Amino acid sequence: MKKPTSKITLLACLFAVAGMFTVPAVRAADDAEKAAKKKAKEAADLKKYDKNGNGKLDPDEKAALDADVAKAKAEKKKKAEEKK
Repeated sequence: MKKPTSKITLLACLFAVAGMFTVPAVRAADDAEKAAKKKAKEAADLKKYDKNGNGKLDPDEKAALDADVAKAKAEKKKKAEEKK
């Protein structure tokens, strides 16, 4: 390894290998965070919409949830169109 280009090539390869191990670890942490947020949202929705307290959403409770979600999407879309 007397040539400087050999050292540069070696360093580039080392950085590439380090990146191969770093990126999946960061992505796994992001996935875990997203899963935790999703679980918290589902728990909040269950608490809000489960009127009979049986621990699950019945068809009428699910329909209320779906209606609220559709309403929120429509409002978001309307706001986005107003900004244009």
